[in-house]
Amino acid sequence: MPELLDIQRGLASFLHDSVAAPCAEHWLMGDAVLVEQRMAIYRANMAAAATRALGAAYPVVRRVVGEAFFDGLARTYRRLAPSTSGDLFDFGAAFAGFLAEFPDTQSLPYLADLARLEWAVHHAYGAEDAQPWDQQALAQVAPAEQSAIRLAWAAGTAIVDSKFPIARVWLIHQAAFDGEFSVDWSVRECALVAREGLRVVVSALGAGDAVFVTSGLAGAALGTSAEAALAADSGFDLGHLLGRLMTSNVICEFSINKDE
Repeated sequence: MPELLDIQRGLASFLHDSVAAPCAEHWLMGDAVLVEQRMAIYRANMAAAATRALGAAYPVVRRVVGEAFFDGLARTYRRLAPSTSGDLFDFGAAFAGFLAEFPDTQSLPYLADLARLEWAVHHAYGAEDAQPWDQQALAQVAPAEQSAIRLAWAAGTAIVDSKFPIARVWLIHQAAFDGEFSVDWSVRECALVAREGLRVVVSALGAGDAVFVTSGLAGAALGTSAEAALAADSGFDLGHLLGRLMTSNVICEFSINKDE
């Protein structure tokens, strides 16, 4: 007598592939032909739901490659990387890596990085809301302690670095975009992804800004992050960047490490 877990695993495998898991049909009551027909309905619904979920997470990738091609990618991806979560919001975490290796997408070398950006956007949508804080307190920190400041970043904030202009590609494919549909492929971009209220904003960062935010997200103190940013870009303007990050609520709190 099989254990319940074995039955559940067998049925899950049978839903994905009746040939690979034929034994599961013996646990289902009724005529074998009818059982297979009924399970085929479940399989079709599962595949459609997974494709819709992947398309919702990667709408720009879908627009770039076209709906039919994307649906084919979704079928292949689902077969090679089936979801391990009960939440469809999590489906697609490995899609960027899949695109980087999939033979039929090699003519679009930026596609994997674009997918990494879209997954960061997708994750930011589901992030916790930033709580109000006293931004004036940051300006009141004594000069001797400023280098020891550690910034706290709003949930969902992410940096996606690429040798391609992925922030621009993402922007021109947004429904509200009304500018010139053009991309300078000679530009490499580091994209900042952040929640601003109920929307997610993607913006390209300069070299120094990108180094500062990347260092800060990794937990470095403000002084360390600023030094690294200045080394990358002698024109780095810390005050301007902090103002921008605070205005958009990317920074949500700070602390001071006396040992820095």
